[in-house]
Amino acid sequence: MMTPQRQEARPRWAGLDVAELLALAAGDGVSMSRFNEDNRNGRVFGGQLLGQCLLAAQASVPPGRPPTVLQALFAHGARADEPISYRVDPLQDGKRFSGRRVEATQGGRIAVSAHVTFQEPAGGISHELPPHRPVPPPEQLLSMDNLQAGGALGLDGFDWSWFQKPCLELRVVDPASHLPVRNAEPLVSYWLRLRKALPDNASLHAAALAYLSDYWINTAAITHHVPASQVVASMYVASLNHTLWLHRPCRADDWLLFSTESPSTQGERDLTKARIYDRHGMLVASAAQECLFAPRNSS
Repeated sequence: MMTPQRQEARPRWAGLDVAELLALAAGDGVSMSRFNEDNRNGRVFGGQLLGQCLLAAQASVPPGRPPTVLQALFAHGARADEPISYRVDPLQDGKRFSGRRVEATQGGRIAVSAHVTFQEPAGGISHELPPHRPVPPPEQLLSMDNLQAGGALGLDGFDWSWFQKPCLELRVVDPASHLPVRNAEPLVSYWLRLRKALPDNASLHAAALAYLSDYWINTAAITHHVPASQVVASMYVASLNHTLWLHRPCRADDWLLFSTESPSTQGERDLTKARIYDRHGMLVASAAQECLFAPRNSS
């Protein structure tokens, strides 16, 4: 009797090096994920899918054209124990712009359908808005790992470090007004950075920014209705549509300020917008995300 071959387990990502997570392996006309990061819903984290869609598209564009916008529809949740394939189709290669369509698939199902636009560098007139509110620098704020030590803030009794990842550090502006209680207004500002430095590669930093743009962006909407400490147990949250506009290059391994607001929550859908600044106050990107926000017993 033949002994059935044992299926080799997928390699497990160590959880720290985002460059390692996002790197793609060449396949038969497609690119493949080497590792997968799961989220708290038991599916691949959307930021990984966004970052890898952007990397796959950038590899097919003439050098010197940075990405300007990534628009993505999350169609089906992807399993963390199976590889994800990325196929890129050219839409445009003009004098100023290039366009690509990217489909991330797994087991014959589309996980993400994305469009990415690239532009030849150009000058011209410019303006940008400041953050919604003045904020202190990240060095003056406590990380989620240390919030319980600040007993005077009323944050004892919950392990806030659970909201962080080994690969990134999160510092919330005015955490006592946003974490243990509902936000008075659907506005939240927070600083994010990767813990491990990235190589000096503009394409990788853009992809890492896409990765970060899917983390915590919907908090302004969610915690206006449910305190952060109660969200995971009571609500099901999943990304539906995501757009990232890249205004200028930035380092994704240095502190980035996310100034977020939610203009609407309707029909179990939250919409949140974010302006993303570097530590010097330069607006480097903008983002908008619609997510599913439903009671867990109805999901």
